[in-house]
Amino acid sequence: MAKTEHGVSLVETMMAVLIATFVMTSLGGVVFKATAQNKNQGVEMSRVTVYAQDKIETLTNLDWYDCTETTPTAECNTTGITGSGWNQGLKSGGTLTYVAGCPASGAMIGYVDFLDAAGNQYTGADCSVVGTFAYQRQWQVTEIISTGANTPGLKRVDVIVWSRNAVNTGSAAPSAMLSTFLSE
Repeated sequence: MAKTEHGVSLVETMMAVLIATFVMTSLGGVVFKATAQNKNQGVEMSRVTVYAQDKIETLTNLDWYDCTETTPTAECNTTGITGSGWNQGLKSGGTLTYVAGCPASGAMIGYVDFLDAAGNQYTGADCSVVGTFAYQRQWQVTEIISTGANTPGLKRVDVIVWSRNAVNTGSAAPSAMLSTFLSE
């Protein structure tokens, strides 16, 4: 009577372990990429959209007459920075070109603010209060129809928010841009 062998040899076991290790290593990269993509396109895109909407609402709630003057009233400053030149209100200006950090001069002055990781706006007398920010909001106010005799004014407000909280993005941080029109 012939005896049949049962079980698995050591070589077969080692090959199975090697294949399983290779498969698990390959899946690890896919899982990491999926997690990073979910954070960037899910969580961060939601936040930048909410923060852009918040700025749009803040700007649309400003008083048209007080905040379009040559020197807007103090209530028109939405940047959180109280230094000279930072109170632009609804005056035409600003830029949507990304420049990381707090500007010392140029078109961004008065048209940019900074948020921490929880979405709280940095406030103070100058850019030294900004520190390590997580989100940067910039906006641009464009006069579409200027106010004249018996002519209501119309302005376009564009707000863009960039996230610095994203992971593994290379050179492109998640951002969202929203626009609205304001009339007198």
